[in-house]
Amino acid sequence: MSSFFDKFTIDDLLDEMEAVYLNDTRPWIIGYSSGKDSSCVLHLTFKMLKRLPENKRHKTVYVISSDTLIENPIILDFLKYNIELINKSATEFNIPIEAQIVYPEFSDTFWANVIGKGYPTPKSIQYRWCTERLKIRPSNKFIKEKLNKEDVVVLLGVRKAESIVRRQRIQRKEIDGYLLIPHDTLHSKDGMAYIYSPIVDFSTDDVWDVLFHNNDNLKNFNGNLSPATEWGASALELFNLYVKGNGDSGECPFIADESSAKSSCANSRFGCWICTVVKKDKSLTGFIESGHEELSPLLDFRTWILDERDKPDNRKFHKRNGAIVKKNGKVTPGPFTFEARKMILRKLLETQIEIQKVYKKDYKLITTEELREIDKIWCDEEDLTSSELIKIYKEVTGEDLPWSNYKLPLFEEHTIDIISNKCDEFGINMDMFTKLIIDTNKYKYFSNHKKLKESVDKTLNQQWLHQDIIAKIEEEDILENGDNLEDEN
Repeated sequence: MSSFFDKFTIDDLLDEMEAVYLNDTRPWIIGYSSGKDSSCVLHLTFKMLKRLPENKRHKTVYVISSDTLIENPIILDFLKYNIELINKSATEFNIPIEAQIVYPEFSDTFWANVIGKGYPTPKSIQYRWCTERLKIRPSNKFIKEKLNKEDVVVLLGVRKAESIVRRQRIQRKEIDGYLLIPHDTLHSKDGMAYIYSPIVDFSTDDVWDVLFHNNDNLKNFNGNLSPATEWGASALELFNLYVKGNGDSGECPFIADESSAKSSCANSRFGCWICTVVKKDKSLTGFIESGHEELSPLLDFRTWILDERDKPDNRKFHKRNGAIVKKNGKVTPGPFTFEARKMILRKLLETQIEIQKVYKKDYKLITTEELREIDKIWCDEEDLTSSELIKIYKEVTGEDLPWSNYKLPLFEEHTIDIISNKCDEFGINMDMFTKLIIDTNKYKYFSNHKKLKESVDKTLNQQWLHQDIIAKIEEEDILENGDNLEDEN
């Protein structure tokens, strides 16, 4: 594989980066994941700014990293450590770099969607709802806040050599003769985002060559001096993370759009410990086999939820909006049932207690803020007692949640038993009846009953409630139209 440095020098690249930096006042935003590629871009940026006179360091470089709240804890610790070093070094050298971590909204985290709304854990790139919510939205929110004021330049550590798919995607977007490429979706009436990929032509060896050899810094690592990044992190420590994580895995990079996501984070890369898109998480397994046995409870949980995911009893047969989806004549399973979601929460809290014994006492697999959001979702959709989540948390942890004493049940448990028995007696679906009761209670004080009527109509007209009628109509259409109907579909 050819090297970038067969034709160019490191100074050639730094000259290019300097020209782009000095060309205008547009702030830079670097997507930093703490992996080798984004580290290389940040290292080069530091190096370029250090050699500039202070009076020419005229605009801020924002370094943003994504914490999905389900990151591999070893990688997350490394990321947070680097963010601190970056800010400290920027201050020390009077370089206009500001680093921070962005997070998903608590109402839209992985567990809020899985345990709260019942979303099945993703098993394919086509149904990977998590990347958009956990990585793209938080990063893009930060970028768009800058766009409200002016154009920005986003630096990404993408490389053609990463994969054939990545190379093709980059080449489709390239504009001959231009270093900056307009972003497909990141723009507003007041600003536009442009993508700059300084290491796009680097090989993997080029990346490590820059991190190990194109610097004058040394860092004490395991008692020995080793090459360091421009902000003072050990390059050897980064390299060892790749070795421990089964070296060929790669990093789960900063993602700027969904097209990037389709070729990223899906092949055993450093990233979310719960990722079920891959059959085997080589990274998590690699860390455990290399000595990080404290991560074993995470792998056990991931294996467990993969098994529970596809059990018919754990899934509804319709989507959250009530629609029934068929594939090859078979009904596609919908979200997790309420019982399954309670089971997942209980197992997750038990796993959290287990890993706290061997990793960190304050380490959380699910935050209190996420639990609050899940509680809201349950009470808004399923939980007539308004206390299921609080009860599970108390039973598993022995502790009360901050809002435990402020929740009042809609009905006492014996009343709910009566309702359930009556639903069975008259053949009424309990899920539907529960939703009607909750919505009635929600809108009962509204002087205008339009909201309640709309909500009731929506619930009563969901497709799954009328599946017998729909199936009969479909059967009659097939008998009447024969193959013609099949041809139209």
